[in-house]
Formats: sequence, C-alpha cells, structure tokens
Amino acid sequence: MQALLLKLADQLNGSVFVLLAILLIAFWAIYKLGGIVNMFGLFKEKNKEIDTHIEGIKETLAAIKATTDLLYQAHLSTLQTHSPLGLSQKGTDIANVLKIDEKISNHWDYIKGEIEKRSPTNQYDIQVVSLELARSRFDMIFTETEKAEIKIYSYNVGANLLEILPIVGVKIRDRFLKEKGFTLEQVDLHIPKQ
Repeated sequence: MQALLLKLADQLNGSVFVLLAILLIAFWAIYKLGGIVNMFGLFKEKNKEIDTHIEGIKETLAAIKATTDLLYQAHLSTLQTHSPLGLSQKGTDIANVLKIDEKISNHWDYIKGEIEKRSPTNQYDIQVVSLELARSRFDMIFTETEKAEIKIYSYNVGANLLEILPIVGVKIRDRFLKEKGFTLEQVDLHIPKQ
C-alpha cells in the first residue's frame, strides 16, 4: 500500500496540489460563510423584534396624542362653541380672575414674535396659531410665578389646565387681530372647507 501511495505521489504534479488546496479553502470559506449567514439571520430576527417595539411605541404615542387632543377639545367649557371662538361666561370670569390680559401684555413681544414666526396668512390661521401657541408654549410664555398662579387657581376650582389654555389662546388671538386691524368676523371668512 505504501508503495502504491508513493507511486501515486510521484505521478501527481504541483497543479493537483494547488487544486486540492483551493478546494479545501473553498470548503472552509463555505463553512464560515454559512456561519455569517446564520448571524445575519439572527440580526434579522432581532431587527424584527426592534421594529415591533418601535411600532408599539409609535402606536402608544399616537394614542397619547389622540387622548391629549380629545382632552383639549372636550375641556373647552371655557369657550363658546359658535364661530369665531369666543369665551363663555366661565372663560370670561377665569380670564378676569387670573388677569390673563395683563399676563399676555407682560410678554407680548415674545408672543407676537412667535405668532409672526409661524407666518399666518389670514385671520383663521392667526386663530389656529394663537390656540396652538397657548397650548404648546405655555411654559415658555409665562414666568414661573405666573404659571404657578394659573395652576394653583386651576387646582383650587377643580378645573383642568387644558380648560384655561384656550382662554389664553383666544386672548392672544384677539389682541393680535386688533393690532393688525382685523375683526373677529373675518376669522370665519378663512375657515378651510372640510
């Protein structure tokens, strides 16, 4: 047997050994590639898990936003439902007790600048921007003392802060419209068609 192997080895030349070496390297590379593909499969599964979690987070945030919007709309007892928006008697009373006009005057330059940054093109847009500004920039518009006064009043009368913010928005709108020489009736002229 040994003589047969020696005779076979004598007849084989260098190219056969190179071919065998290439085959061995190819098998080894395929084995390693299979491991890499398997790792990518695991990454793909992890990505699916992450995507599922992200979708869950998106749905939760959408639900929170929807709830906040519903609360904001549902607690508009301080506004009259006719258009253009106006304060109800409750809203007028709260505005007087909290001196909302005076508080707005204290920060008018900032408020006016924020409205103008949003470039409202008509009276309806001014109303929308004013209400959004009162809701989203409440913490930036007023001082800590003013915010505390509004929040404490809200707590003491059992009102939700979301009932008071529209009062601020309507008062901002009214002042801005007056400065621009518009009337409240002109707001309705620009309501987008549904």
